[in-house]
Amino acid sequence: MNVHIPTMPKQDNKKQDIIQAALTLFATQGYASTPVSLIAKTAGVSQGLMYNFFTSKEELLREMVSMGAADIASSMKSYDTITDPAEAIRTHVLTTVAIIEQHKEFWRLLHAVRLQGQVIRTVEDQFRQITTTVTAVFEKVFRKLKYPNPKLEAILFLTQIDGLVILYLQDETTPLKKLAHQLINRYIE
Repeated sequence: MNVHIPTMPKQDNKKQDIIQAALTLFATQGYASTPVSLIAKTAGVSQGLMYNFFTSKEELLREMVSMGAADIASSMKSYDTITDPAEAIRTHVLTTVAIIEQHKEFWRLLHAVRLQGQVIRTVEDQFRQITTTVTAVFEKVFRKLKYPNPKLEAILFLTQIDGLVILYLQDETTPLKKLAHQLINRYIE
């Protein structure tokens, strides 16, 4: 099976440098403890140029979450294009694995940032929207597969995928592909 791996959107190199610097600093020093001036210095740009791309540190954080949401949306395209729910699940899980492997450092840093107190408050609406959208798609799939409680199954499926990703990001010796196939087999057999 061929799995399409989306590429991160091409952006101005300086903008990408700012995002990478901020993501690294947020993960290592904490979002609340990272001043805009340090982000600009680490990215090798002036603070004024940084403000040309992002009006605030909050906007920069929201952009990072949007980049993650774009990866998630790419991984879920199978539900729009494949009519067989079991095949859509298989394609989704394998695409998720491919994306995480390709964008490992981005996701490792984003996961390190996402549970920080001020981050949660700043982007909770974005995370809630992502979760709501994803679980709604999963719920439809599990309804087609005639699960007795498709809503709860959708949440459980999401937590299994998220847990698999986190485990791999914490320990690269995690047998990611084998676990992905194990997860697929639980839902497709």
